[in-house]
Amino acid sequence: MARKRYGRTVGKLIAGVVLAIIAYLGLQYGAMLKDMDLAQSQYSQGDIEAALKTYGNVESRIRTYGAMRVIPQRDRQNLFLNQARLLYAMKKYDDAADKLEKEDELTGTTTDGRFYLLRGEIGFRKAVLNYQQSAKKDVSLLEENLLGSEDSLRESLRLSPNDWDAKYNFEFVNNVRKSLAASGQEKVKLLEEEEKPQTKELPPELAG
Repeated sequence: MARKRYGRTVGKLIAGVVLAIIAYLGLQYGAMLKDMDLAQSQYSQGDIEAALKTYGNVESRIRTYGAMRVIPQRDRQNLFLNQARLLYAMKKYDDAADKLEKEDELTGTTTDGRFYLLRGEIGFRKAVLNYQQSAKKDVSLLEENLLGSEDSLRESLRLSPNDWDAKYNFEFVNNVRKSLAASGQEKVKLLEEEEKPQTKELPPELAG
């Protein structure tokens, strides 16, 4: 009889500990979501660096708990994508591309078209920047790099057929690449058109 009571007592203690852990993790996750809201607010106020720092703190906290694979997939994707978008807005293209790769490291290959859209935009910016900064204007290398951007945008369209940003940017990059046969100043003008393709720099929750 005493053993049964002891067993029930131990069971209650274990259940209590488990519930306490779940409650603690729930509070931590709630705090993480609040910080992501804070980052959005900081971005809306024009403080991109503060928003990026806040997102970085959220990611560090999640990694400390080893919970990156545990949190809801959409929240994790938004976390990586938001950071990449902010880095893109700061013209830190390599860092933005590295941040997008974090999702692939966890899942193998992402099926979120937003990632391919941003990859395509990063690829375009880097291709044009490298061409403009190079002493030898290697058009064939530029075209090869634009093909990579085009492939990413095509995949984004395959995954998100109704994404107008993906449609517009794919057509833009495709037209630029096909127009490389133009000579002299016409070619330079095409490459100096810096305003497209663009990404929505807002976090996805705000961009809609």
